[in-house]
Amino acid sequence: MSITQQQLIEDHLRKRKKGITSWDAITTYGITRLAKYIHDLRSTGFRIDDRYEFDGHRKWKRYYLISAPKAISKKVKK
Repeated sequence: MSITQQQLIEDHLRKRKKGITSWDAITTYGITRLAKYIHDLRSTGFRIDDRYEFDGHRKWKRYYLISAPKAISKKVKK
């Protein structure tokens, strides 16, 4: 089974405290639609914060994982 782009972004957010930017996604994974995957993760229960960064000439957004959804366990009736 191959890993999806969304799974790559989720894994990156879980493992790296510095978060991720669009440039990180492009240069590391070849992913050009980071905002779409952030939106999809948020819609499944991930809490992801974002902040604008500015270097004097350019502005970009960095995304940080705040929390992941808790796994839902189903009780099996006997």
